[in-house]
Parts: sequence; C-alpha cells; structure tokens
Amino acid sequence: MPAPDVPPMTAVQVERPLFSHLVPSLVEPESLRGSVVVVIDALRASTTIAAALAAGAANIVPCLTVEDARAGARRHDTSSDSPTAGTAAGPSGSLRALLGGERAGQRIEGFDLDNSPASYTPERVGGRVVYFTTTNGTAALLHAKFADEVLVGTIANAGAICARVVHDPRPVHLLCAGTRGEVSLDDCLAAGLLAHRLLAGGRSTTGQDGAILCLGAYREAMAHGSGGLLEAMRRSRGGRNLIHIGLDDDIARCSAPDSVGVVPKYDAGTGRITTA
Repeated sequence: MPAPDVPPMTAVQVERPLFSHLVPSLVEPESLRGSVVVVIDALRASTTIAAALAAGAANIVPCLTVEDARAGARRHDTSSDSPTAGTAAGPSGSLRALLGGERAGQRIEGFDLDNSPASYTPERVGGRVVYFTTTNGTAALLHAKFADEVLVGTIANAGAICARVVHDPRPVHLLCAGTRGEVSLDDCLAAGLLAHRLLAGGRSTTGQDGAILCLGAYREAMAHGSGGLLEAMRRSRGGRNLIHIGLDDDIARCSAPDSVGVVPKYDAGTGRITTA
C-alpha cells in the first residue's frame, strides 16, 4: 500500500487503450465501467468455457462456490422457465442441467464434468446448461461485473477475441485470473499473446507495467521456436500442477492458438455466458 498522502497517478491518454492486470486484486471493479474486459484463466477455465460453447452448450453459468453450482442446477431442473424447456427429460420437461468444474484440478465429487476442454463434447453438452465453478476463473468473471462487456479469452480463442475487440473504441482490459490471488505465468502468457496481436492491430498501450510484463513473457517464450509457448505453459505453476495430476494433455489443448473460434460473453444481469 502506498503512503496515504501520495496523489493519484495521472493516466496516459491514448486512443483505444489496452491494459493488462496480473491478478484481479490489482484493479478495482468500479474502474472497469465503460470498458471491455477479457477474463483469462488459461489453465483451464477459459479454454473449457469456449470449448463447451463451441460444442453446442446452451450457456454456462459461472458459480463462485460448489454449493452455488448445485443450488443453481437444482433450480434449473425444477423450473418451468428453463431456457431449454420442452427439449428432453428433466422434471420440468427440460434438459437436466450439468454440473462442471474442479477443485485442486480434479472433478468435484458428484459433478458431471471436470475442467478439461476435452470433456465438453457435442454429445455431452449439446443443448445443455452447465453450472460451472473453478478455483480461480469464475471469481475473476464476477470481479469484472461492472464492465460494459465481459468476454472470456485465452490462447485457444485468441484470433476470435482479437477480431472482436481490436477496433473497439472503449478501453480493453486483459484480466488474468491468477492462482489463489497470486500471479500465474500461464495467464500472463495468454495475455501477452492477446496484447501482442492487439497492439499490432492498432490498439495502444499506456506504458502500464502489467502489459509490458505479459508481452515480455510471451515474446521470450516465442523466441524459443514454435514449441516455446507450450513449453513455457508447461513450466508455469499451473502447468506443473496439471502434469503432477496426470493432465499434461490439457496443457497442449490450452496452448494451441486459434483452435477454438468462439467468443464467450458473460452477462452479469443474467449470470450466464453465451456465444457473443
């Protein structure tokens, strides 16, 4: 915390500004009003959300806690107002909601799905609502609730995200989810890729250190050739954790640029993520 008598910093004024935040706690939710926020949880929630929507999921409902997810799914399954009403076999005539997510990287007991993008196939999630909770990603989404627009971005859908926001006149904030409140290299690498492309497309940096750090991490990884990004993701704490629990394949899925052409959009009013 700075000294209490230090005056506020003067922001550098540029057109179409781009900011990067290494963890949510480094930006006040109120300061995101009027902006577009891209929430990044590179290993693995952002990729899984995009994969689920690409596979035909009706929508994703991010939940902060396991009990929130269970309660939401119960309400869905007993409501006649379900957005998928009349299509299959739930108590209200709707498709039963699915529970997806993880704690400590593993599928939660009693949940239908984990946090692996490979699990979200058209056969499994097509037409279904998924109540989804993860250790870091869902909290970051809720942190951005005051923004004009909240998108879910990562390496896998970088092309689609950049095409959507590169010419947007509003400020764009890349918000890294981090890991339990600490900086995560995997998120920084994804933010660096997005920043690299957005700056090349004409967006402007304010000289903010977060953007410089993310760009540096990404460019250092790419200096090691075509496999450099994957290797850097594997070396990150999130990558090491996935390797430890036998989920190395998920790192490769989450490190493949432009492999998913979907832009997930979070609506704070409805609490749902749909395809933008």
